[in-house]
Amino acid sequence: MNIIRKFMDSGSKQEVVMIPSGEFDLLRSRKSPKAALECIYNDSTLSIRKTAQYSYELVVCKVADDTEVSTGDDNEEYSDDSVSATSAQSKKDDEWTFKLGFLGFYKKWNDQGDLTFIWNNTIGDEEDEMVQFVVSPEVSLKDVAQFTKTVYRCEYEARFKKPGISANEKEINAVAAESEALAREQCDDLAERLQNLKMEEPQPTPASTAEDEEEVEEENFEDAREVQVPVARKLKKNPPKAVPKGKQLILLKASLLVFDPMEEKFMSQEQDVDVLVIETGDYEYWLAVQGEPTKLGTDLSPSINPTFDFVESGFIFNYTFNQITLSFMLKFTDVGACTQFQSCISKCLWMSLNKRPWGEVPGDQKQFILNFSAAVEKDLNKILDEDEREARIKEEEEERHEREQEEEEEESDSEDEDHSRRIISSESFENDSFQRPLSSGNKSLTVAYKNDRSYVVRDNKIGVFKTDRDGMDFVAALKNISDLEGKRINPDDPMLYMEDRNLILRDEKDKNKLFKMDLERGKVVEEWGTGEKDVVQYGPAKKFDQLTAEQTVLGVSPRGLFKIDPRINTKNKVVQDESKDYATNTKFSSLGTTEDGYIAVGSEKGDVRLYDRLGIRAKTAIPSLGQPIRHVTVSANGKWLLCTCDSSLLLMDLTVKTGKNAGTLGFTKSFPASENIKTYVLKISPEHASYISTSTKKPINFSKAYFNTGINQEEQTIVTSSGPFAISWSLKKILRHQRKPYTMRRYDSNIIEDNFQFGTDRNVIVALKDNVSMSKTKSFKVPDKQVLLPDVSLFYNDDDDDYN
Repeated sequence: MNIIRKFMDSGSKQEVVMIPSGEFDLLRSRKSPKAALECIYNDSTLSIRKTAQYSYELVVCKVADDTEVSTGDDNEEYSDDSVSATSAQSKKDDEWTFKLGFLGFYKKWNDQGDLTFIWNNTIGDEEDEMVQFVVSPEVSLKDVAQFTKTVYRCEYEARFKKPGISANEKEINAVAAESEALAREQCDDLAERLQNLKMEEPQPTPASTAEDEEEVEEENFEDAREVQVPVARKLKKNPPKAVPKGKQLILLKASLLVFDPMEEKFMSQEQDVDVLVIETGDYEYWLAVQGEPTKLGTDLSPSINPTFDFVESGFIFNYTFNQITLSFMLKFTDVGACTQFQSCISKCLWMSLNKRPWGEVPGDQKQFILNFSAAVEKDLNKILDEDEREARIKEEEEERHEREQEEEEEESDSEDEDHSRRIISSESFENDSFQRPLSSGNKSLTVAYKNDRSYVVRDNKIGVFKTDRDGMDFVAALKNISDLEGKRINPDDPMLYMEDRNLILRDEKDKNKLFKMDLERGKVVEEWGTGEKDVVQYGPAKKFDQLTAEQTVLGVSPRGLFKIDPRINTKNKVVQDESKDYATNTKFSSLGTTEDGYIAVGSEKGDVRLYDRLGIRAKTAIPSLGQPIRHVTVSANGKWLLCTCDSSLLLMDLTVKTGKNAGTLGFTKSFPASENIKTYVLKISPEHASYISTSTKKPINFSKAYFNTGINQEEQTIVTSSGPFAISWSLKKILRHQRKPYTMRRYDSNIIEDNFQFGTDRNVIVALKDNVSMSKTKSFKVPDKQVLLPDVSLFYNDDDDDYN
């Protein structure tokens, strides 16, 4: 029986959807002197009530006659000795109501294995209070999922004053992510109190001192300073996690190890644990580890940074609790068990992303999805025989050249380090009416090819910066950007155009129009319509077109690929006979081109299509590996494809290795069905990710990744960022099977975007939230605890903590 009930009353207030059974609790922050958890109703309903157009309430109503407050099975955290005024009044009224909009609503599994809704107590009498609704076990997971989606659609309507049915999945997911982040800021603090765990607060960095606060009217751009903080001891325990109800997909035995950030190695925690994967709902999966005494569990998603180490027959993942992220390894008895587990995880990640059953995947795609991890590990343990002999001679010559250059640069290292920390912006980027508290910060970085300029978008302004031997200097600010009618534009996703003399922009609120800005005049001079096509992303028809007078550009919509020609004498500038539209929603998200005009298109589904020209079917379709693709770029010669996902980068060799088309590229010829595309999955190791996530309180989330780029230059380095960390990968190290082929540099604030200076991989231009900097890649270091998280005390308890 579907126990979510829909009502269509004729009254002024209409119940939209309801869950008829669950426990309702009040959660207090540690600032409160009262009990952390107070049960309000042992049996209650949770519903959404429509009060007006685009206006909804979340309503909790008492069902049973609750005359007493639960004591939580005698747990000292459950108390009725101090009931808040709000809760007491609500018990009399038998109803709590919360206005939807910015409620911070999200769902989670609690430590007892019960599905729980949590949100901010907006009617509470104490600061930072929250409430939770523990769903009754008799409610189906499908009904819970339906209720959750309805909440977020109602939140969307309340926020944007638009019908929720018109919102696409991406917009609803954005509301869900924002709601969860809003609530978790308070919930993490509450969880500390409930679990009785202590965590030291990070010391303020120089960027957040009182002196900086006095400079609030100045928007200076500066490089971060690294911070040293004292260290504590004793690794914190993980809270217990019960196994949620659902279908068991796999059960294996393994040894459990945890990464000790002080020792910087994995330490044995328990020898014999049960490892389970549970299907908890429609394409929702749970990873559980059950031992004595260890019990932990987490949603199975890319955010846990799942990584397989087939040499150790191990599965490594991150586990977050109370703002601490630990790295665990499950070491299986043999490679066979590890491979079996990898197959299960790969299937679950694919189904979770695509919302389709595994049986619908074609056979050849199944092999690619299931085998790529093993194939990557095999490739990482040997260099291709046919490449090794030639590469060794070339590498030795390059290394000798690098050593000579490093010796020449040693004398200037100190000067370079000082330079990379200097302020390189100008107050003229801002004005009296635009001060730091009102700004959302920098949004993007665009690096010129033709000249030495870089462009940083901030609100409806664009800052222009110049790079030279001495670093970067502020040049000018293009302010108050507007369209041809004088209406304000909030520029988004800028692209340099026609010998770097123009920028192509779009307004973040207008999906069907592009704007051409003349950089010399600092004004929009043309507007290009795209008809009914929503522009998701756009780029040059050939990789180096911005160095030429080429006028056409490419664009992708959620279901197609098209060319724009501004010379067309209509408002709609789309070239109709050079477009490719699909009947289904392909969810295209990004595109990249080679110097010969070959095209790669990535999607939110995680798949990639390769074209040799517009208007025809893709020559090659690369299946999804379980993460949406946010950005793609291609090497100039078309050999390498680089895809940016949230927590990983995909580096693909597009050269066909076997069959009659051997030696050609996947853009021009299809790969044989028996050949898997050689794919390297580039991740921050879970050990390093635990440092980063604990420091930032957020999971790994990569910015757009780029190759170094230059005319007749070979791509050999990759740069991206996550939070305040700039990260560089060496292609040589990747191909030499080094397990951690990356270096990092930490800044004081989050990096919005970073990219190489054109023509070199030695300098990286970095746009921080409020500053801009250029650093040498030599300043990037092999990551360790000093680079990643100077305050490793966040991982540890004090010596007198109770570990019994």
